[in-house]
Amino acid sequence: MQYPAYSFVQSDDATQFFFKSIGPKGVIQKIIVLSLVDDSVYNLALGDYDHLTGKIDDQSVSDNGDTAKILATIVQVIHHYLTHNPQGRIAFAGNTPARNRLYRMAISRAYPELSALFYLFGYKTDAGSPEPFDPSSDYELYLIGRK
Repeated sequence: MQYPAYSFVQSDDATQFFFKSIGPKGVIQKIIVLSLVDDSVYNLALGDYDHLTGKIDDQSVSDNGDTAKILATIVQVIHHYLTHNPQGRIAFAGNTPARNRLYRMAISRAYPELSALFYLFGYKTDAGSPEPFDPSSDYELYLIGRK
């Protein structure tokens, strides 16, 4: 991918990925957690990580001025994970409509590169099943698999 991303480290079981957001609000420890949902589908959660409590805050809005770099880091983690687990699929959704819109815009912007590496789907409750990603559609959930 051509977009700058943060370097990350993973946990021993490769389900947690840690990186630092660096911006005007300082250095914020971030974490991406992949949790098995069903068969080979993993839910991706992103949040701020507190070393002292070991807790993840996935509701925070860090507003550290590095959204594009964080999104590129998420893509790098997905690519890394699916390279080592090619049968896996990653599902994710924003916890607000604004975050889902942000994800849709980011996927749309990088669609030519992403679609060369991944199968991209969107899910709408009223549709009942995932459909191929369409940049003009609003989705409640996204699903990515390796080609």
